[in-house]
Amino acid sequence: MLRQYGLSDSVDLSSLNDIVTLAVRMCEVKTGTITLFGDDRQRYVLNIGMKISELPLDETICAHVLSETGVTVIPDTQADQRTRDLAVCNGIEGFRFYAAAPLRAGNGRVIGTLTMLDPEPRDLNDDQRMLLVVMAKQVMAQLDLRRALRRADLMRREVDHRVKNSLQSVASLTRLQARRVTSTEAREALEIVSRRIDTVAALNSELYRIGNDRKVGLSGFLASVIDLIRSSAPERVTISLECADVNISARHAGSLAIIVNEFTTNSFKHAFPDDRAGHIEISGRQTTPGTFVLTCRDDGIGFSGQAPGNGLGFAIIDSAVESVDGEIERGGEAPGHEIKVEFGI
Repeated sequence: MLRQYGLSDSVDLSSLNDIVTLAVRMCEVKTGTITLFGDDRQRYVLNIGMKISELPLDETICAHVLSETGVTVIPDTQADQRTRDLAVCNGIEGFRFYAAAPLRAGNGRVIGTLTMLDPEPRDLNDDQRMLLVVMAKQVMAQLDLRRALRRADLMRREVDHRVKNSLQSVASLTRLQARRVTSTEAREALEIVSRRIDTVAALNSELYRIGNDRKVGLSGFLASVIDLIRSSAPERVTISLECADVNISARHAGSLAIIVNEFTTNSFKHAFPDDRAGHIEISGRQTTPGTFVLTCRDDGIGFSGQAPGNGLGFAIIDSAVESVDGEIERGGEAPGHEIKVEFGI
């Protein structure tokens, strides 16, 4: 049940805590809990003012008195024959007052409770009873959302895994075709495509490991990207990275990785002809609060006064810049070629 609804000790439960805190305050009690039912145990997922984490179902108040239709209230548990002998109503906890609203799933099944408890006998007025019903619906809405997000994450991971396998298969087929063609130009084009696919597949794996819902430390992430690119770089070309370690979204990180990959791929192909040695420098810095600039530069032959071309690599870079709502500046001081991408973080 806990796994189904994405609940664990490491999960942020602040939104649920706010609901219980408000209910405790409005009902004027000392203790509030959210519980979920297992096959034979009741788990206290969130507690305010109580130390118990779980109990066997047959030892809980809920198992003996809970109504499936509305709020159940016991003004004094020690005066009620259904609960007076339960340990939770005596001993250390000694809960004398009990009120609970059921948590009902979409299929109508009651999966737990929003419960108010107090060491002193008391009662709830009509407004407090209505509040408890409304708060229970809010808890259930939160749980349903967590379950939907967990399912979506599992689906995304499955899709990412399939995409990775598909990309690897396409890259293998491209390399096989490159070995068979006789045209040098066609072979080089296929090898470039194969490298692009290999790098994209590796980037996909890295983002899969991180998760799309998390922030990414850009310095470490780009270091991993550069390591992947170096594996396919000509031996005569070196690559360096100097990047400020800012946290950005996984989506932005993926787009920046594509920019770096396409720039280096274009440099390998065009900037260093005739087995010329060279260097590619990747750097990133925060220029103003909330603004970051990624710079990619090579010391190759440049464009000899001509504007950059309109090939596939440039189109991919432009698309990636657009995806981060950034602006790109091309040129730089000769020799070589440079692009600067400015975007918000």
